Amino acid sequence: MFLCLGKFSISGYDLDILRLFAMKMRNNLTALAFDEMVYNFSKAGMLNFAKTRSHVWYLSRFKPIEFACCINSCICYAGPYAELEECPKCKTSRLDGSGQARRMFSYMSLIPRLCVLVSNRTYATRLQYHADEHAKTCMCTPGMTTDIFDGLHYRLLLGEHVVVRDQTLTHHYFSDHRDIALGFATDGFAPFKKRKHTAWILLVFNYNLPPDERFQRDNILCVGIIPGPKKPWNADSFIHLLVQELLELAISVPTYDTLSSRRFTLHAYLITAFGDIPAVSMIMRMKGHNSLCPC
Repeated sequence: MFLCLGKFSISGYDLDILRLFAMKMRNNLTALAFDEMVYNFSKAGMLNFAKTRSHVWYLSRFKPIEFACCINSCICYAGPYAELEECPKCKTSRLDGSGQARRMFSYMSLIPRLCVLVSNRTYATRLQYHADEHAKTCMCTPGMTTDIFDGLHYRLLLGEHVVVRDQTLTHHYFSDHRDIALGFATDGFAPFKKRKHTAWILLVFNYNLPPDERFQRDNILCVGIIPGPKKPWNADSFIHLLVQELLELAISVPTYDTLSSRRFTLHAYLITAFGDIPAVSMIMRMKGHNSLCPC
């Protein structure tokens, strides 16, 4: 049996490995527990976790991009900070004594994953919610707000030319029913119960999916986790990588549409950015709610 994804095919053997990898991730199995399961069921021909992960990477043709960042997570050495040798905030060195980065930030590209989603028939069909189901609902109940697509911000974008870096492009926002509306959110969390260590997750939501699916764990796109141990001094340096991809998506990204069996130009636009008060103050570079002086 082969599963066709665009011009690539996945064998039944590959699918078995993907199912095992998905089971590990969904059930939060440790690598040790996974390898113990492989040992106990050795006759089943299972691969250990290292080989399974390597095979999944090969099939996905996708790997995180590593960037050096400040050891205190003040900045990411990307964009305007790419050539710096020390952090402008805490003055710590970028590299250790052996010439290696003291801390790394892993960025997981958004564009390849969106391209894979629209080339998968099952997922591409679900992405038609906005063009099909929601459009019919709006026609039946005009003036009623049932989704983010009924909001004023989205409505004002319709018919407007896309503007990127002060350049007005020829196409309009959401002029193609395959255009994707995205949302961005971030939040800080403590990965360890007994340590004062804070990491920040960067999430992207796909609003083209039905409302009851778009916030499910399997449909949320994590583009990176700022490693901490503190709140970043300049979060823009970490988000810079996402912004560059969003600009590219606003201009055009050629990809394959499995529903029409032809290549097309994919566009995606960020229409919301949200979070709690600390997260929003970080994104907008404002003083937090515990600051001594107002902005």
